[in-house]
Formats: sequence, C-alpha cells, structure tokens
Amino acid sequence: MEEFEKPKPIPAYYCCYLLRSTVRHASLYIGSTPNPIRRLPQHNGVAKGGAKRTARDKLRPWEMTLVVEGFTSRVGALQFEWAWQHPERSRHLGSEDDLDPKPRAKANTNAKTGKPKPKPKARARRSLVAHLEDLLSLLRSSHFSSWPLRVRFFCADVYRAWRAWNDRVDGHLPPNIKVVLDGDNLATVPTAKKDDENAPVGSINNLSIDYTRIEDYLEKSMFMLEDPEDLQCTVCKTSISPDQEQIVVCPHPNCRGTSHLLCLSTKFLDATHKPDLLMPTQGICPSCGNTVQWVTMMRELNLRNRGEKEARTILKKKEKRARKESAVVETFSGPRSSTIEPRSLSEEPSQDDLGPNWFEEVDIDSDSDFEGRQKNRSTRPPSRLEIVIEDSDWDDAELIE
Repeated sequence: MEEFEKPKPIPAYYCCYLLRSTVRHASLYIGSTPNPIRRLPQHNGVAKGGAKRTARDKLRPWEMTLVVEGFTSRVGALQFEWAWQHPERSRHLGSEDDLDPKPRAKANTNAKTGKPKPKPKARARRSLVAHLEDLLSLLRSSHFSSWPLRVRFFCADVYRAWRAWNDRVDGHLPPNIKVVLDGDNLATVPTAKKDDENAPVGSINNLSIDYTRIEDYLEKSMFMLEDPEDLQCTVCKTSISPDQEQIVVCPHPNCRGTSHLLCLSTKFLDATHKPDLLMPTQGICPSCGNTVQWVTMMRELNLRNRGEKEARTILKKKEKRARKESAVVETFSGPRSSTIEPRSLSEEPSQDDLGPNWFEEVDIDSDSDFEGRQKNRSTRPPSRLEIVIEDSDWDDAELIE
C-alpha cells in the first residue's frame, strides 16, 4: 500500500507581494513566496529562478513595494494571490466566478437576439491604485478578514496611494489586520524586536523568515511536556497526555499554562460572542491572564508535532549560538568562576538549573553541513525543484506594461 506523505509543519513565513519596475512604474507584478529575500534577486536576474514575466531587462530592476504576510500555510497565500491577480473572477470580491460549472444562460447569450455573446476581451491593464483597491477589498472580505495578516509597505508613494484610497472609501480594516510602515522612507526604527512581528525591519533583507521568533517558546514547550505528570489543562482541570492529545502551551516566558487544544479554542471562541467564527485569532490565557495570539500557538504546536526533527535541529542551533555568545563574553570579561553554590539534596532542580544542552540526550540527526549552507545561502541559488514547489509562478500572473 502506498504510504501517504507526512503533513509538513506550518511554514515559518509566507507572503504575497507587489513588485514594481523602477524603470517603468506602470509595470506591476503580483506573486507569493516563503522567502522574499531570495525571491527579489531572482526577479532581478541576480539569481536563477525568476518568473518569466519579470525577465525583461528593460523593466529591471524590480522593487517590492509591499508584502502581505502572516499566512499560516502555502495554500492560504496562494488563495490570496490568485484572488488578487484575478479580481474579476474571484468570489471574494463579490463578482461572478467564471469558474462556476453552471453559469446562467443569460450571462452567455444576447437578451434580444438569443445568440451567444462574443468572448470578452482580455482584461484591461490595472494600475497601482486598482491593485490597492482590490487589496483593501480582499482584506475586508468575509473570507480573509479573520486572518491574522499584516500589510508591510516599503515605498512611501505606494503607502500614500493606499491612504488616499482608504480615506476616500472609509475603508476601515478589521482590528486583527495590521498595517506596518517600513523601509528607509517610512520607518524610523532600523531593526525589529525579537518578539514584535509588527515592528519595522528597515528593508526586505531584514525580514524574519525562519523560526527564530518562536525558538524560546518551542524550547520551553518541549521541556515542559517531556514530563507532564504535574500538568493539567487550565480549562477543564484534567491531566494532559501530550503523546495522545493535542496540547497547547502559553507562549509567555513565565507562564506554565497548558491546555487541550479543543478546550482552549472553545474558550477563546465563546469569548468573542461570534457563533459563526470557526477559528479564534487571540484570547486571554486562563493561567497568566495575558493576551496570546492563536496563530503563534498553532505554529509552535504544528512544528512540535509534525516537525520534531526540525524542532530538535532548531534547538541545537540555538544551543550552538548560545555557546558562541558565551565564549565571546568570556573573552572580554575573563573566565567564569568555577565556584558552584551547594544545593540541598532534597531540593528539586528547576528549569533554570538546566543547561542549554539539556536536550542533547535525545538522538538528533547530524547537522554538520548547516553552517556551510548558511554561508552559501546568499550566493548559491536554490534548486529549480525548490522554486517550483515553494514559489508561485503563474503563467497568467498579473503584469502591467
């Protein structure tokens, strides 16, 4: 019997983007990618793998004017990308779907003559304002308005056009969708805080596209659930079994709250008083009382359950980085004292007493070639297979010339 492919964890990052030619501003392109840092050089011909529609030298170089980020899956990003590229066919923008298998007869025939109508001409070229109008409508649609998305602007004139249209139509976004001003002409903060996804980063090259933001959270969760005997669900107050149940852990560093996935999601949904809502966006942790983002908890849970090998590798890299940082500190401040305070034999070791390599007792696959891959990441292009799988390259992708 053929084995099914093991589900992959939620990607660390995925975005849709709007490209603009710096030579001809009327030329625009919509795409999606898990790695915009790699994708932009591909479009500009610096690395192999750019889309055919952006390969013309007379239009290069391209710039990423904005990215829509926060997607929890590649499928979700591709859905958004297709709707943005084809607003006249997308059901999310309130227009008739041309893919309907049973179109109405009167839509294809002339009401007076009864003869078939001529095929519609190719869609007219769409301007920057039209794309921003479609973007705003998608973010306010019933399907996408509940997603934890962010629109990150990198070009000041594009943001001004967005604001002008926004003010004109009084287009208020749902509170869970954020707008981030970024880039040299918009942001005043050069780098983002580790735990703030809404902070400006300065440029496309500074985007956090890996699991660095949740590595401390992942380490805490894996440590706590290694020995869950003294843990119970914060909602139903029963014991938890991580090997048999889906268990979520509060992402706040000082909170040890654990819950059954269904218990916590039900509690968060009940608090919204929206019976039609299928998935919460955030909620209050029953243990510490802090607000937690649902997508952050799902990303950690997914990585822990579906990508155990990747999770162990992430923690191993974190431990290596901590050792290097410690060595640098010792170089400037001298070796640490070897004196260790005695501890009572009856005193139980705490989480803080464990060293950074507590998890090395678990078998971890070799990661010896990781550093070499990191050094060559900016110069060695990815394989064509990676490009086909990860990045969208629609043959009819939106390009205005």
